[in-house]
Amino acid sequence: MLEQDELLHERIKAVMLDVMAVLYDNGIKQVHMGAMMRLLGVDDVKASEHDNEMIELDEKFGAMLSQLNKNTAPVEVPEGATFH
Repeated sequence: MLEQDELLHERIKAVMLDVMAVLYDNGIKQVHMGAMMRLLGVDDVKASEHDNEMIELDEKFGAMLSQLNKNTAPVEVPEGATFH
């Protein structure tokens, strides 16, 4: 069971990093922790305990993304594609 918990923990961290990378690439430099928790499925009562917390995405974060090779490249969207 511990191994499953560790795998879940690592996956959640990866998803958080990916979300923050997208925000950073789009010029958003602060992440609302309560909102991030809600995106990850944490119930509103628990997430609301973190509504006053923010994560700063500064130049160091950008450098870390470069080092991790997490820079998001422009995506070619096929003509006529619909996003939902």
